[in-house]
Amino acid sequence: MLAEIVERVVRSWVTEEQWDPAPEFVFERPADLAHGDYATPFCMQLAKTARRAPRQLAEELKSRLEADPEAAALVDAVEIAGPGFLNFRLRSDAFVKMASDLLEQGDSVGAGRREEPRNILLEYVSVNPNGPLHVGHARYAAYGNALDRLLRFSGERVTTEFYINDYGRQMDMFGRSVAARYAQSFGVDLAVPEEGYQGAYVADIAAQIRQEVGDRRLEELRERGLEDASGEAVRFFRERGCQIVLEQMSAELERFGVTFDNWFSETPLHTEGRVRDAIDRLLAAGQAYEQDEAVWLRTTDYGDDKDRVLIRSNEQPTYFAADIAYHEDKLQRGYDLLINIWGADHHGYIPRMKAAVEFLAGEPGRLEIVIGQLVSLQEAGETRQMSTRRGEMVTLAELLEAIGKDAARFFLVMRSHDQTLDLDLDLARSQSQENPVYYVQYAHARIAGILRNAPPELEPGLASDPSLFLTSFERELVKKLDEFPHVLMEAADRRHVHRIAGYAQELAAEFHPFYKNCRVIGSDPAVASSRLALCLLTRRVIARCLDLLGVDAPDRM
Repeated sequence: MLAEIVERVVRSWVTEEQWDPAPEFVFERPADLAHGDYATPFCMQLAKTARRAPRQLAEELKSRLEADPEAAALVDAVEIAGPGFLNFRLRSDAFVKMASDLLEQGDSVGAGRREEPRNILLEYVSVNPNGPLHVGHARYAAYGNALDRLLRFSGERVTTEFYINDYGRQMDMFGRSVAARYAQSFGVDLAVPEEGYQGAYVADIAAQIRQEVGDRRLEELRERGLEDASGEAVRFFRERGCQIVLEQMSAELERFGVTFDNWFSETPLHTEGRVRDAIDRLLAAGQAYEQDEAVWLRTTDYGDDKDRVLIRSNEQPTYFAADIAYHEDKLQRGYDLLINIWGADHHGYIPRMKAAVEFLAGEPGRLEIVIGQLVSLQEAGETRQMSTRRGEMVTLAELLEAIGKDAARFFLVMRSHDQTLDLDLDLARSQSQENPVYYVQYAHARIAGILRNAPPELEPGLASDPSLFLTSFERELVKKLDEFPHVLMEAADRRHVHRIAGYAQELAAEFHPFYKNCRVIGSDPAVASSRLALCLLTRRVIARCLDLLGVDAPDRM
């Protein structure tokens, strides 16, 4: 609450003085309580832009805060320290007001209220349907789904989409691999192509198809082999194999707590001529041109390092061309913002895609691309590597079997998406305070036990009583709870899902000393009621954090 009030005063001041660029506003709790309840180094950071001494700026900001009624209702003193820090000491009744305002929000505590919510299309996972989902895909799924929940809770309107890459050479190679395994199951010596898919899962898909069609597809394979990728036999295995993989993906993702509003197939973009139509429009507008028997997009006009090929000299469209047609379709559906979550290997693809969408939309800023980094599994000190083509991978199903949904989802998002992640399976399955998801869930279960065992006559509530929240344990817990709405909005705006996981751990850590040092049941009635209210509020906030991450909040453990 106080952070938002101070930031409002600061932004008004900066706008009035026309200081640009203004530094990022930082409002934090000092490590040493002797320095106050909150502090900000903003005036020191502003000095360069404002061309004034930090302490002089601090004096002016202090005067503005003391004159602001909302700030004065919470702050007992604003002190200037060191070269220009501002330290804040809260009034005693401010803690009650902060907790009361949060408590009144009920289960929607922290929910955002955006004046102009945007229609956002969030696309994530979107892998080729030629093999099982592995832990790398699981990280994008956990992050994307948590971001979806976070954006919705912050007040945005979100639609989620899985783009099915079911067209092109890789899918043809997948179809040939399945066809070869099908033939082999009848004793026919038909080798999997050298660049094909070797994993055991391909044989499993072939076995399912054999169970469905018997030997009806065998004779054609004997006669034509695998050379004609466009032939009916291989096409059948490609399409049916793709369907089987998608069914498995959908089921595994649902078990993982991830569902999509839309599943969008790439194939109609090609078969219905929509890729070619998009390229023709680009040519007609002068945004694309023909050279060296190929068609190029002028992405250098939008900051790319070179123009990009849309149609190769062999008259085949590139993946980029299909992506342009797909994003044109997204824009035509009326979304204000397109967010794509892509893997680490797509980093160089960003400038050209943003250039294309900027032209299609007629304005910049309509496409946002979030790049996720790799994940590796650690177990007994060893690392497992993954390759879909070779079949050497740890699948999402295996990960869920090893550590369960809750641990998998929490561990996959507790580090920033733009950092590589080492997932320690031994830690994730342990039931100890070193396991972060167990630690947070245990705090929730402990609070549920307190609320469950409270006598019927004791109800959570807060009165305007100066004798409430006098201990540092209560006050520190209130301050941590008061951060929650700000943490939520910042995490949503920056796409920092990991901040919710971090905050949940911090809140659990703040609750445990409160629980140890502040007796709830058996205290003076007003004190007991206020402390029970803090327990209820902490439980709601922890439950919300876990829900945003797609993790269960158990009442018993």
